[in-house]
Amino acid sequence: MKYSAKVVVSGHVVELYEYETEIKTGKDNKGGSVGRAGKNASDEDKEKNRDLVLKRAKREVRRLINSNVDAWGEKPKFFTLTFRENVTDIKWANNEFKKFRQRLSRYIWKCPNNLKYVAVIEFQKRGAVHYHVVVFNMPYVPHGVLQEIWGHGFVHIRAIDDCDNVGAYVTKYMTKSNDDERLREQKCYFSSRGLVKPVEEIIEKEDLDALRVALSPNKTYERDFHNEYVGKVSYEQYNLKRRQ
Repeated sequence: MKYSAKVVVSGHVVELYEYETEIKTGKDNKGGSVGRAGKNASDEDKEKNRDLVLKRAKREVRRLINSNVDAWGEKPKFFTLTFRENVTDIKWANNEFKKFRQRLSRYIWKCPNNLKYVAVIEFQKRGAVHYHVVVFNMPYVPHGVLQEIWGHGFVHIRAIDDCDNVGAYVTKYMTKSNDDERLREQKCYFSSRGLVKPVEEIIEKEDLDALRVALSPNKTYERDFHNEYVGKVSYEQYNLKRRQ
């Protein structure tokens, strides 16, 4: 099967893609897939692959967050967890983050695995690990209680009530530090089970044109770029919470 357009719906954010060259679905499709660079790859190819991996991770985080901000009956809460000490051991830090989210879930629901969240790992200038966390189903918890449950340092809470693209807001923190050597072969973000997933559908050209017209008042971004597998790609983004 071949297609030349697709739509991705992440909550109230809609993305349209139109490809110059038709993409063939199936096992032999190479339409922009990203994998690990081989052992014999050049340094240039390895750097290129790392850049693609980070871009894919940012896209996944953005879509996953936008798919869930309105799905759980609570305003999303966004906070940053920092360590008082200069913690640089990722495995130890990740385990402490796991225990934190379990303690928070027990505090709210008496159950360790009810929290619905996406967390991004980053490094401070001093080298310490810290986490940016969006929680979708958390009721109000006093800041002091949240900091006590964390137990390792500071909890900085940011208001995102007036943000209509929370996914894009959070991925601002997925900078080049997410390509730190310590994160090689590890995920730079975590998410809970049971989250709402973005919907991706192949679409016919005539339906794409009709969708463009229907969504035109909500267009927020558009650009063309080149993909080495499929040539020119036309990309458009629409936000159903925003009108021109």
